[in-house]
Amino acid sequence: MLKHLLVSACLAMPAAAEAYSACTLAPLTGAGGSIAQEGANPVTAAGWIYAGAIDKKTVRVWTSSDGGNTLGAPASIFTGLGNVKDLRLAAEGSNLYAVWLAKSDGEDHLWFAVGRKHAARWTKPRDLGVVDASLPQIAADGRNVHIAYLADTTVMVINSADAGKTLSAPVAVAPGWGEIVTTAAGRNVYVAWNTQPAPKRYEVWTAASTDGGKHFAARNMSASRQNSAEEPIFTIDRASGRVSLVWRDAISTDGNYLQTTDHGATWTAPLLVDTPARQFMVVDDGKTIYVSYLKEMKVDGATDWQLHLATSTDGGKSFPSRVDLTGPTGIGVIQGDDYRPIPWIGRDGQFRLTGVKADGIYAWNGHDGHVLAPVHLGEGRLAAPAFNSFVWQSSQGAVSYAVCK
Repeated sequence: MLKHLLVSACLAMPAAAEAYSACTLAPLTGAGGSIAQEGANPVTAAGWIYAGAIDKKTVRVWTSSDGGNTLGAPASIFTGLGNVKDLRLAAEGSNLYAVWLAKSDGEDHLWFAVGRKHAARWTKPRDLGVVDASLPQIAADGRNVHIAYLADTTVMVINSADAGKTLSAPVAVAPGWGEIVTTAAGRNVYVAWNTQPAPKRYEVWTAASTDGGKHFAARNMSASRQNSAEEPIFTIDRASGRVSLVWRDAISTDGNYLQTTDHGATWTAPLLVDTPARQFMVVDDGKTIYVSYLKEMKVDGATDWQLHLATSTDGGKSFPSRVDLTGPTGIGVIQGDDYRPIPWIGRDGQFRLTGVKADGIYAWNGHDGHVLAPVHLGEGRLAAPAFNSFVWQSSQGAVSYAVCK
């Protein structure tokens, strides 16, 4: 178990023109550890880095006050009797928020806790009730916290306007099936998800709230599409309020980009980013919109899923730059979200990205739309970045952490 990870102070933000050249790695758990999909952690706020993992049945969180260079001993914030899974984190100011699922009496319960003073002091975990076995989501902005989840095939949202001290009653948004995502800025809250109505046609729905999550207006975004739509992903540029949404069409595997600049009242028409492709992700730093995804290529006649990155510098009107970052990966079959490429943006145009090839995890750094050569972190999957820190899971379940320079 990692107690302290000490790295030279020279591992500050790399110069914009320099690719990563070296990384320091350390284990967070042994076999039997797990992390959630879609970039659950690490997360960062106010210069701190937070990493989390489920170590068998215990939820553990690590903190760093120096940009990831030094990790303290883990805080064990919960231990369950049944299956504990799907830890997700959100950080804002000096607070770290965590949600996860744990089995009790054969049913999944949603749990919530807050780490105050940069996760030095944790609140007692709160059982938020029985939920469907679908990945929960959490978003935080200022003192506003929003937890989105599925319960009894209904998309639900729980809100807090006081940094998690008190929680609202659950707000029923609309019927749903899964793939829930959420983002927020100020009093504006957005949720997207998949429905699965007969005859097995998936649709992407969104819902927007302008009153802190008390009321939502929901709409079917893909009803007019020829193909069903899957895997919606959100991001928000807090400075402008622009919300970006990506999804893929199920049959054609077209990757689509949409946005709203009026708090969800109107959306642009779906814009084709690339095809055939899957597992689209999006981030927006206000100047550049990045869409990362896996594109189906052929190598000697066989399918090979390669990590591509599309960028827009005209506010999402077009994505003229599309780059194959990996070339052949040796991955012929996608397994769940194991290989999903996760992007991250910071202040002043910082960009990070993780991707997976057959020989393991790769990490990229970049700046203002420019992406540099990657560094290899090691064997694994489910990788995600924050600043210069990375967390991923090995095929045996061990969760690892790295900081790169």
